Amino acid sequence: MLRTIFLGCLLTASNSFAAINVVGFTTETNDRFTNDPTFFAGGLDLSGVGLAETTSNAFPGDDGGRWVTMVSQNAFVSANHFYPSNGSPVTFYQSNDPLGASFTTTIQSSSRVGSTDIRVGVLTDPLPVGYAFYSIWDVPVAGDTRGVLGPNLLTFGRSPTNFADISQDMAVGYNQFDIYYSDISVSGATGDAAAMVFDSPGLDFESQFALGDSGAPAMVLAGGELTIVGVNWFTATINGGATDISGVSYLPNYQTEIDALVAASAVPVPEPGFGSLGMGLVAMLYLYASSRRQVLPKKIY
Repeated sequence: MLRTIFLGCLLTASNSFAAINVVGFTTETNDRFTNDPTFFAGGLDLSGVGLAETTSNAFPGDDGGRWVTMVSQNAFVSANHFYPSNGSPVTFYQSNDPLGASFTTTIQSSSRVGSTDIRVGVLTDPLPVGYAFYSIWDVPVAGDTRGVLGPNLLTFGRSPTNFADISQDMAVGYNQFDIYYSDISVSGATGDAAAMVFDSPGLDFESQFALGDSGAPAMVLAGGELTIVGVNWFTATINGGATDISGVSYLPNYQTEIDALVAASAVPVPEPGFGSLGMGLVAMLYLYASSRRQVLPKKIY
């Protein structure tokens, strides 16, 4: 059943650019391009995640950075309400070294997936060999069901550190899915979402989205490979304002639609790896959302 959410004011004069909130954040452990040996995601291939440099300004202090996560050599996903405009340059780094090998191209075009907040786009030039693109986790969820979606998620957002280049302004945290929303409506978009509660005791680098994080990916490690599960969509409070959550568009429920947009652009779609399917069978995912909870979500931009 369609669940429409009442929205308060999304942006006010006091809103300004923010960064992902990561518990225990340090630039060494959480900033990708500090390139420190203690960076907790240092062993993972993040070369298919980029930040396009647009001239858009959606809120005070917006520097125009827009997230791009590759799902084939030249197709990407982002958030519909915060996607990179056509012609925007985007740089991908082969490693976490900002002085290492990189590849720069532009955004050619993009299209919305139905009425969701998911955007699928195409690069002007495909990624060279040696740069990653990610399968979509092959575990769709239908209806509000009880349980926990595991394992822990790798979450991305804008860094609180002042990097000289927008393309390097990338921080990484962790969280886990606690809630599933079927057909939730947030500011003109309707779709299936999964949300993370910001209260998990003992979870290192637990994260909460902020302005500038919309469109960034949420990923799981499946069979040793990063696999994309969602793109950042909204923040909200539940339980009468006592609990903060961060929500993502749940991509596995839109695999067919995403594939169709990718195929229409003559872009090869990666087949889900055995690891993704195997993890789905082992970890089978259920999420819970009580219809009696008060939810006041807003786009995070």
